[in-house]
Amino acid sequence: MVYVISIGKVKNYDEWLPTFAEDGPLLKANGGVSARALQGLDDPNLIVVISEWENMNDAKKFAESDELRARMQVGGVIGKPEIYFLEEKLVLF
Repeated sequence: MVYVISIGKVKNYDEWLPTFAEDGPLLKANGGVSARALQGLDDPNLIVVISEWENMNDAKKFAESDELRARMQVGGVIGKPEIYFLEEKLVLF
């Protein structure tokens, strides 16, 4: 499995979250397996999205897509998030 961790800021977390929830079918249609949203405890407009993918090609293609950029704009994402591509190596629990 490949994981993508995106870290960014939004104008308003409570307004962003429903738009993220609507993106489930879009993510799945592009090869995503799952996705979860996290909110900063010290900064409520800090978001971390962790998504799981079958392969790196699908993950990168989606991360670089115009469709994703448009959805981020609708959700009020500020600037360009930091994006990390990772491979799972060990699960303890």
